Amino acid sequence: MSETNLISQDTPLWTESMLWDTQCALDSGVGYKDNVLLSAVDARGTAISINGFDLVVIRLPLDGWQMEGVVIGEDGRYWRNIGTNSQDSFNSSFRVQRELPDRWQIGLELRSLYEKQVLDVTTRSAAPATALVEGYAITAAPSVRKDFKAGLWLQVEMSMTRWLLDAPLDDYWDFGPVATVGFNLGQHSDVTASYGASYQQHAQWVALDDYGRPLPPNLEVFQDQTEFAWRQYWDAHQHLRTSSRFIFAYDQDNGGGYFNYYQYQIVEDILWQTDDWQVKGSAQQIYEEYPVQGVGRLNGKFLNRNFLVLSLEVQRRLLKHLKGFAKVEYQRGHSNYADNLGDYIARTFTCGLRWEF
Repeated sequence: MSETNLISQDTPLWTESMLWDTQCALDSGVGYKDNVLLSAVDARGTAISINGFDLVVIRLPLDGWQMEGVVIGEDGRYWRNIGTNSQDSFNSSFRVQRELPDRWQIGLELRSLYEKQVLDVTTRSAAPATALVEGYAITAAPSVRKDFKAGLWLQVEMSMTRWLLDAPLDDYWDFGPVATVGFNLGQHSDVTASYGASYQQHAQWVALDDYGRPLPPNLEVFQDQTEFAWRQYWDAHQHLRTSSRFIFAYDQDNGGGYFNYYQYQIVEDILWQTDDWQVKGSAQQIYEEYPVQGVGRLNGKFLNRNFLVLSLEVQRRLLKHLKGFAKVEYQRGHSNYADNLGDYIARTFTCGLRWEF
């Protein structure tokens, strides 16, 4: 038996069920969304039917190999067509890791994303605007990790993503490294700090000068992002968990700086669960400053925007494999455009059943 293996490599366990664990759930519910198009002046709502599924497959690393596959999908159908008749999302990932001697690990993660959502595209259109965005993303991210003594670890990842998006957005490449250092504070807490640099190369969009006029080259964007995170269990039985993240990002384009911005984020998640109850809450505050893109440029006023996203979900076990759930989501956008043209509020209320097996 090797240093990194808990079982003999001669044992044919690749197909044995003791190594694998599978979790699956189906959701079905109804609800209401009061501002489907994120409009600032003409909020229109409709009832919605939502169906979704979660699938998680995990292979335990008893012989040094660990695998995890996740598939999450949700289909929302609006009862009235008020610019779109649906919202959809589909995420999948497959991650494989190999433990090596001296506490090294190598890994590879493959991710895919499909999304059809109404999103705020103001910063790309030079005026307050939302649009139905539909598209795909495919990501490959190899990584290497080193675990040190006393709970300290370091990981470096190199990701490459291809975005395929319908108009008004365009296709582009996004790739760059992310370095993360973490410290495990026992079994109940850990802190991490990460830095990532990425490069985006757009296929159709062109760069703009500082007044928003087209320039010859296609748009390229360079981003720096720093994140600090703290995750904590607050009781010995791990019923209550919180996660706090602080994120700073800076985007710089290859034109006149029209797409440059500073972004500050605070994200707080809380989870409380027992055998029969689960309560999940999330709060995200985003503030953006645009040093070049203006609103009333001749008056020296430049764009700034902030977003608040809140959600609360409660689940209650009804039978052994059946839960009921209720969820409320709140989204607010605000900017310094005149006449509050960039402001909107959207609320979504849903309830339904969840089958786990």
